[in-house]
Amino acid sequence: MRKDVLIRGILVGLVLLVAGAGPASAHAALVGSDPADGSTQTSAPTTVTLTFNEPIGNPAYLAVTAPDGTKLSVTDIRAVDQEVTATVADVDQKGRYSAAYRVVSADGHPVAGTLTYDVSAGRAVTQVEAPQEQSFFHRHSNHLFWGILAAVVAVALLLAPLRRRDDADRA
Repeated sequence: MRKDVLIRGILVGLVLLVAGAGPASAHAALVGSDPADGSTQTSAPTTVTLTFNEPIGNPAYLAVTAPDGTKLSVTDIRAVDQEVTATVADVDQKGRYSAAYRVVSADGHPVAGTLTYDVSAGRAVTQVEAPQEQSFFHRHSNHLFWGILAAVVAVALLLAPLRRRDDADRA
C-alpha cells in the first residue's frame, strides 16, 4: 500500500513539474548587418543597419568608432521590429571602423556586441586598435569577492550555535 502511494506521489510530482515548465525564451541574436561584419566598403557608409532574429525594444544604442579612434556622431537611431537603423557622420577615413551596439531583446534582456568593417578609400590615418574587452570575471571580480565573503560569514553565523551546543554538551 505504501509503495503505491509513494509511486503515485512521484508521478503526480513529475506531471506537475513538466506541466509547470514554461517555454524557454532565448535572447535576440544579430543575424545580419549592413555593412556586413568583416566586409570591405569602397566608401564609409552613412547608415548602419542591424538585423536581429526577433523584435528589438527601444531604446537601442549604437556607437561607431573611426580608424583614428574618434567616436563618430550617430543620430536618428530607430528600432523597428527586428531592425535597428542609425545615421552615421562621414569622416572620410581609410581603415577599420567598429560599431558597438546594445539593444533590449523581446524577453527584456540586454544584448550587446561589436562588428567591424573596413573602408578602402579616404584619407589615410594612423589606425588605433580598440581596447580588448574584459572577461566576465575581470568585470565582476569585486562583486564576486564580496559575494564569497558574505557567504563565508553567513555559514559561520549559521554554524556558530551548533558549536556552542557541542561545547555545552561536553561540559
